Amino acid sequence: MTLNVTQPSHELHNVPSSSTGGDLITGAQLYFILLTTSALTQVFNIGGVITNVINIAVFVKLGFNESSNISLLTLALCDLLSTILTIWGTVCVTPGFSDAELPFLPTEIAHLTGGALSMFVLRCSAWVTAFISFERCLCILIPLKVKKWVTPKMSTAVVLAISITTIGPYIGVHWRWTFMWKFLPARNATILGVTVVDTPFLNLKEKIDNIVFGAIQPIIAFFTVLVCTVFLVVYLRRSSQWRKSMASAGGKTGGGDNSFQFQMKQNISRKEEKVVRLVTSIATIFIVCYTPNTLMILHMAIFPSFSLFGQHRNTFLMLFLVSVLANSVSASVNIFIYYNMGTRYRNALRLMFHFDSDKIAE
Repeated sequence: MTLNVTQPSHELHNVPSSSTGGDLITGAQLYFILLTTSALTQVFNIGGVITNVINIAVFVKLGFNESSNISLLTLALCDLLSTILTIWGTVCVTPGFSDAELPFLPTEIAHLTGGALSMFVLRCSAWVTAFISFERCLCILIPLKVKKWVTPKMSTAVVLAISITTIGPYIGVHWRWTFMWKFLPARNATILGVTVVDTPFLNLKEKIDNIVFGAIQPIIAFFTVLVCTVFLVVYLRRSSQWRKSMASAGGKTGGGDNSFQFQMKQNISRKEEKVVRLVTSIATIFIVCYTPNTLMILHMAIFPSFSLFGQHRNTFLMLFLVSVLANSVSASVNIFIYYNMGTRYRNALRLMFHFDSDKIAE
């Protein structure tokens, strides 16, 4: 089926030269932001592809005897897919490429094959991060029981469930948005684009999906990570203060042996503390980089004019571009945390590249 289109699709950078209706961002400012963020996003995405391939190789080498390796491997897979999709989507909205006479409409195809899918993958990454943070909180609160509960098999089941419930709904996008050949009189050519299937059922389904998967699901993941991170930071500070007090007291407490044992049970070992610091660093980067996306979701829910076709379209696009850049940063920098804080990761990486290293510590 071919659709006759009298005008090309609405490209991202084809905006008015001045703001309209009280929009804070002018078209010229948005165009500059587009060029700047696109370049920076591509740099981080290319680096993210490389770093996440390395992360995946290292975690596979470390094996799956520990549940944390399974979760971190899943996170690396999500980040790799996210960076690849963002590279494709960013190329499609870049001026020059989107204006070229290609056999498809770049921004329309990018919406379905890049932007939409990357958002679902990002939600999967958010929930995996939430699971990692929550698991570490449980390790502190109930260390003996959590070792029985959080096994490699259980972690595999959890990350699979997360993947299905966060990425699986993407299939429903193709019910509402579908590929279609469009005839453009201006080019006298039939090219591939995307059209919207308009039915009462699909309209209702899209509204429900936007509320459940587009708003509630990512916001719950964000605040889960936020709460868990605050708990981990507070615990690390208390643990550090306790160690200092023990050192200054020469390893004695005023409460006798029972008090000493109680304090020891309340504080994690140095090995566990390193893991907590690693998880806290990952979660903190996620919180910082996911904040623009969360703000965009909240603004869309509170202000109807804050949308792609609303009164504050330019401001919406500006925040969207910043959000994409921040997500690219988050998906590409975890390798530095793993290398600096993870002894086993660092040794495995050195062995892979034939650097001198001790054997991987158990």
